[in-house]
Amino acid sequence: MGNNLAKTVVAATGLPQDPVEREFNTLLEKHGKNPDSLTLEELREVMAEYLQMVFLEMHVEDGAESA
Repeated sequence: MGNNLAKTVVAATGLPQDPVEREFNTLLEKHGKNPDSLTLEELREVMAEYLQMVFLEMHVEDGAESA
């Protein structure tokens, strides 16, 4: 699957490809994953952690605004 999967994910965002690809590759690197050999299960793991981080940041920001 690999690089095809990474490119599909980047394209599916509908956002400008270059910055999304850089961010996505940085995220994969942070988790020790290689976009050339990325599996669906690895993608799930990375995205689950990423979404948890985003939700936590949103929650913290909401708390700061209401304080």
